[in-house]
Amino acid sequence: MVTTTVDLDAEGVHKGYLDVPVSLNDSAWSNLRVPIFSFKNGDGPGLLLLGGSHGDEFEGPVALSKLVHDHLETADIAGRVIILPALNTPAVLKGTRLSPIDGGNMNRAFPGDPRGTATSRIAAFVTRELIPRVDVVLDLHSGGRSLMFVPSTIVPVQKTPEATERILALAAAFDAPLTIVLREPEVAAMIDAEVEAQGKLMLATELGGLGTLTPETTAIALNGVLGVMSSMGIAGSRGRTGPRVVRPKPVRMVRVEGHSHYVYADENGVFEPFADLGDRVAAGAAIGRLHRVDRVEYPPSEVPAGVDGILVCKNGQGLVKRGDVLAVIGREIAPA
Repeated sequence: MVTTTVDLDAEGVHKGYLDVPVSLNDSAWSNLRVPIFSFKNGDGPGLLLLGGSHGDEFEGPVALSKLVHDHLETADIAGRVIILPALNTPAVLKGTRLSPIDGGNMNRAFPGDPRGTATSRIAAFVTRELIPRVDVVLDLHSGGRSLMFVPSTIVPVQKTPEATERILALAAAFDAPLTIVLREPEVAAMIDAEVEAQGKLMLATELGGLGTLTPETTAIALNGVLGVMSSMGIAGSRGRTGPRVVRPKPVRMVRVEGHSHYVYADENGVFEPFADLGDRVAAGAAIGRLHRVDRVEYPPSEVPAGVDGILVCKNGQGLVKRGDVLAVIGREIAPA
């Protein structure tokens, strides 16, 4: 079972850890410690901020560390903010997508199991103890080591148009360069499904990738979090965010629905891209070529786009395997 000494309902600022018992080959009675911060000032809206669900995505951990240490005091807010900068702490410390303790993918572990593996136990605590205490969950992701995204907010399609519109308003407050309205094929095991099931709102991001971060993506993440807080009425910060990233307006918005929007590698090889992030592509047109450099009998094969749209994500590795995502294409829609 996961426990914590942090009183999540107490007024003021409280910081500590989730304590997760684990038994390892080299440490029989180990205690995994996941940092948690709780800010509460009276009644008001509640926001859960998560970073590091995947350990090779660093905008979330850095932006949330900056938030708690440089920008946020209880007097600044009305309501509640709960922050876990490194939700999958073992993965963050190893720089890996999956937990090195149990191989768990944190965002495929929901609703979790309090008697399961370490990853599943943490997911269960989030499901049972944290989501019920808030109104909005903001989960900060990027492309990790293998993918690169146009910095984007991710709006999961909800059961009703009205619920989707409420999340689109949060995305507008986050103010990333791109908003992706997404039907996620694996949503049943993701935090998105649990948040929706509890009647709360879920906003995610994809803020870059390739296992690194930039001043721009870090600023987008921090400014976005502060924008969501302000839009919810939780309000302010001490104002040391630095200059806001200047971007052309209006923000672009795309929809990604179904596998036709994803381009996969049919063979192992080296991928030569023809298009860059943000470029428009046409259905059937080549977005690159796959080179089978280990075989003399195969010339490079063109890789076509499945739909018209904008290239919102691309594989960040030259060497790809059969089944790897090479690109994701979004159909542009008018912002709400």
